[in-house]
Amino acid sequence: MSIIDADRVDEARSEAARSPRAEIDIVRTGPGTPGGRFLRRFWTAIHRSEDLAKGQAKPIRILCEDFTLYRGESGIARVIDQRCPHRGALLHLGWIEGEDIRCVYHGWKFDCTGQCVEQPAEEAGFARKVSLRTYPTREYLGQIFAYFGEGEPPPFPPYPGPQTEGFIDVWNPETVPCNYLQSFENTMDEVHVAFVHRPGGSHAKIFDLPIITAEETDWGMIRYGTRQNGKVRVTLHYAPSTVRVIVPPLVGMEWQGGWVEIFFNLTPIDDENHLWLVSAHVPLTGAMADAYRVKRAEYSRKVAATAPALQVALELIAGKHRYADVRHPDLAVVQDIATQAGQGRFTDRSKEHLGRSDAGIILWRKILTRELRAIAEGREPKRWTPAPASVVPVPGF
Repeated sequence: MSIIDADRVDEARSEAARSPRAEIDIVRTGPGTPGGRFLRRFWTAIHRSEDLAKGQAKPIRILCEDFTLYRGESGIARVIDQRCPHRGALLHLGWIEGEDIRCVYHGWKFDCTGQCVEQPAEEAGFARKVSLRTYPTREYLGQIFAYFGEGEPPPFPPYPGPQTEGFIDVWNPETVPCNYLQSFENTMDEVHVAFVHRPGGSHAKIFDLPIITAEETDWGMIRYGTRQNGKVRVTLHYAPSTVRVIVPPLVGMEWQGGWVEIFFNLTPIDDENHLWLVSAHVPLTGAMADAYRVKRAEYSRKVAATAPALQVALELIAGKHRYADVRHPDLAVVQDIATQAGQGRFTDRSKEHLGRSDAGIILWRKILTRELRAIAEGREPKRWTPAPASVVPVPGF
């Protein structure tokens, strides 16, 4: 295992500076790029399940490519090519027939394997010569996942689920206007919490500054935040871009104990935008769970009646509000988008000055550079394995 702790940060930073890291682009995710080929080796969270009804089709953009997402009448979500192979019409404009999708332009119909099965104006037998590409899909913790890589997909689910009783509360998706790696690195930066989230008090218990250490694993990275009282917060970073961590509850959603476990998927739309797809495990059952759901519905209505978090964050970036004065139901989301997207669509990492609190970021960049270099040079990258269910996050408070 590779370990970076506070005493070795300077050494690791110097090593990174001496290496030809600049030759490897760690932010690009399009087809054929080392980063894109790396990300396509994993299952990718692409959409909140509840936002795709039976018989519905919609366009999606993931990893710099465009696709059609639809849900057949059986309830199975499917991902296919964006356009009809006849003359390029957008397939999401068509309609669903059972598990098939029919193009709105000339009525060509494709089954769930991508095979064309009907062409109303063509000769019999022509349809079997035409097909489109389909992509494996599964659903887990309220999210739709797809596999865009070559060959057989890796084991599913991509990471273990909650180990205690409760239920899954799927948060509103967010579209964040910057490269996904900026947000993924932010999840490795525990020190920011005491400053970014100080206004509004949503993270009031996270006030002291931990010593950060990080350790590579067979499935990603574990990060530790050791606080002054000796307690350790443990956060899991699943390759390639998912975080599992225990966080304070949404504002107004507190209960005794209060904290929730979230599975935070950071999915590139393209190189300048990405999705936040979050599934939260709420450890409540029975009457307490029912009471939570009532409060959650009230919270959702309050959010719906307020300016979207992204809009407020962009207004902060533009200097239209004073950071410390902003109040919003999703205040932590506003604050995170403002600080991460505020770095620009691509942050200039060559101008950074990383310190000991950046131990997790330093280690992940080292891992990512190593993996992408192997791919770029035609060598076999690391064979990642599923994380064991016994390894779980710890709040550390």
